[in-house]
Amino acid sequence: MEPYVAALRIFAVLGLAAGLTAAGQPHQQGAPDDLEVSAVRFYRIDAKSTQVKAFIQVPAMMLEPAGTGATTQLTYVMDVRVRDSSGLELVHDNWRGHLPGDARQPGATTLEILEYTVAPGRYTLQVGVVDSVSGKRLTSELPIEGFRSEPGLSDLLLAPKIRQAGPQDTLPAPGEIRRGDLLITGAAELRLTPLRSDAYYMFEAYTESADSARLAITVADQKGKAVVSTPPRSAKLPAGGGVLSGVIPLAGLPAGQYRLVAKLETSKGTVERAAEFVMADMEQTMARETSRLAATASTDEGYFGAMSSAQLDVAQAPLGLIAKSGELAPYKKDLSLQAKRRFLTQFWTGRDPTPDTPENETREAFYRAISFADSTYRERGRASQPGWKTDRGRIYAKHGTADDMLREPQKGNAPPYEVWRYSKGKGNWYIFADLTGVGGFKLMNSNDVREVRDPNWQSILGVDALEDIAQWLNLDRVELDRGGVQR
Repeated sequence: MEPYVAALRIFAVLGLAAGLTAAGQPHQQGAPDDLEVSAVRFYRIDAKSTQVKAFIQVPAMMLEPAGTGATTQLTYVMDVRVRDSSGLELVHDNWRGHLPGDARQPGATTLEILEYTVAPGRYTLQVGVVDSVSGKRLTSELPIEGFRSEPGLSDLLLAPKIRQAGPQDTLPAPGEIRRGDLLITGAAELRLTPLRSDAYYMFEAYTESADSARLAITVADQKGKAVVSTPPRSAKLPAGGGVLSGVIPLAGLPAGQYRLVAKLETSKGTVERAAEFVMADMEQTMARETSRLAATASTDEGYFGAMSSAQLDVAQAPLGLIAKSGELAPYKKDLSLQAKRRFLTQFWTGRDPTPDTPENETREAFYRAISFADSTYRERGRASQPGWKTDRGRIYAKHGTADDMLREPQKGNAPPYEVWRYSKGKGNWYIFADLTGVGGFKLMNSNDVREVRDPNWQSILGVDALEDIAQWLNLDRVELDRGGVQR
């Protein structure tokens, strides 16, 4: 039996990685809704052991949501075992993972990253995932061989992104692993798309003494034909070895399965490492992207996420019509873009009548009303003022279309006027008069205690208009006048 060095430990439980996966050696590949597992091996010269980074991608569509509204979750149980070549179980561990309910989308996955160390020999990594609601189970097995001697190079790791660690990066972000001063976005298979077509690579070179090296990268199709090649570049390896990394732009590469080969020449000879990746089809990519954007745009976060800082200010401005006292105080025009988006998202999330659906019907109806008010009630001569700021536009934005309307043109000394009546709620009515003669309607009187009437409204409209309005509202003159008194 091969000795097992160190226990398996959970490195991280990481977030959503929709559509982007990475490859290592070896790799268990399956359909998009299968459990995908890959591993990359690094050699530890001091301990003469193999450090394994294993990537496990769980498809979100296998999980059934539990809970309602904002508390909806996807929950699964991860089961991991490591066996040696005789079948003896060396490690067995399990834990629960969670995702928000809205993560259940086609192509979306959650990523688990494991780290463990083995002595020379052959092992099997067995992974199982069970949905906590439906009991559906996915399994995968991956053979792992511990290096029997110093290999010259680690396995080749392909990733959708590799970045240089900065002073603020005290810990890897969710979905990342750290090698030296590099932070690498992990995934079980690198799946590029015409919209995200850069292939990042990384591997470690091992050498006892300082050495010079030349690195060349080739991308080959399934028939082994080289479709992309980079000229060799020089590299200096310090004593003990070092990390080599880079990025290959692959825009325009046809859809298909490919193999990226890294060839490193040193004074000791030439060593190659390879890993496979996939380039997605443009038509499928655009269809998925369109579907994703449509789904995202319907949410509060997606709606405001597409706006610039100036557009967010415009979206915030009319909220005073419906906001509670002091609710808008934290919003300032000098807030960061992300802070503005977060504020508006939270404002509307709290008003969502159906939080278990992507759409927020209240937000959609409000901004439709604002748009209609801007196009219908903008007053000539006041082009700089949005229509929702006029009296008619403001009432429309708050209450919608009136159930009944009385519109009268100018008669004698009486200006044009309108009366809006709502049957729902408290049965409020509103009287507007055009005091400018060019569509500048002002609120004259109302039975809405939150509105302020014009103290001269009766003399402005005149006796005949007052009689017509009282009759249309089925009120006497005293009730009509009393309706506008603030109580």
